Amino acid sequence: MSKPKLPAPNFRLDKLLASAADRMKADLRERLIAHPGELGTDREEVVRSFLRSYLPKRFEVSTGFVFDASGAVSKQIDVIIADSLACTHFETSGGTRYYPCESVVAIGQVKSSLTSEKKILDSLDNLESVKLLDRSARGRAFDKRFNEKIDHRFNHLHQIFSFVLVTGKAISGAVIQEHVLEYVISREAHLWPNVFLALDQYLVTFCCDDGVCPNPMHARGIALQKAEDSPDLIMRFFLLLGQAIEEIRVAGLPYWEYLNEIHNWTAEVMYSCTDDPPPYLSAL
Repeated sequence: MSKPKLPAPNFRLDKLLASAADRMKADLRERLIAHPGELGTDREEVVRSFLRSYLPKRFEVSTGFVFDASGAVSKQIDVIIADSLACTHFETSGGTRYYPCESVVAIGQVKSSLTSEKKILDSLDNLESVKLLDRSARGRAFDKRFNEKIDHRFNHLHQIFSFVLVTGKAISGAVIQEHVLEYVISREAHLWPNVFLALDQYLVTFCCDDGVCPNPMHARGIALQKAEDSPDLIMRFFLLLGQAIEEIRVAGLPYWEYLNEIHNWTAEVMYSCTDDPPPYLSAL
């Protein structure tokens, strides 16, 4: 006796993605509900916790500082996303974390509001302090997965993805467009931020030949997407971020490459005799 056929599921990818976007937006909004006594640091941790929930587990999401093999260190960064399989972080006794820039794939600044040019520039300066680091480790950084030497100055897939996320009131998207344009034309492309997201308001990134994209090296303009035209902005942001961190090249240098200061030893050596050169101890 043949089994009855089950009705085909009513599957539509567009509805599935729209539903996922609604859930993500509601989830983040619920997490951001303020409680008495909460400060900005709590809001930043809410965003970090949200990203941990949705990003692949191999990516560590934290806060701290980023450094390179020459010893240069960034300003403090609200959100650091690093590939934990490439290299671990360093941590002080007080719990402050330092991440090698070769393993960092994305960084972000979280703002409760963005209502002045000063706040915009402060966020961009923090991001730029990471972008200025030598991710190539003076030519020694190498991505084994893609068999490529890291060249962060000219290859967008070798650059750390950066974003500003505003959870509250923000100046208009058109004003942000103007500020971003002024900022980028005065700096080299590898230093540019990738995305501005103001929740429920707008998303600003670049426009390339194939349309809206966060790639600064192929950018021809500054793109603005408004919430009234694209209500799923949080999903669009997440897709841009998720694609970037999966594709950005990483490298894990041995610890001694970072610790240049202890390369030279000053130990006192006792030789077994006065021969020049001294014999191997195993020969005695």
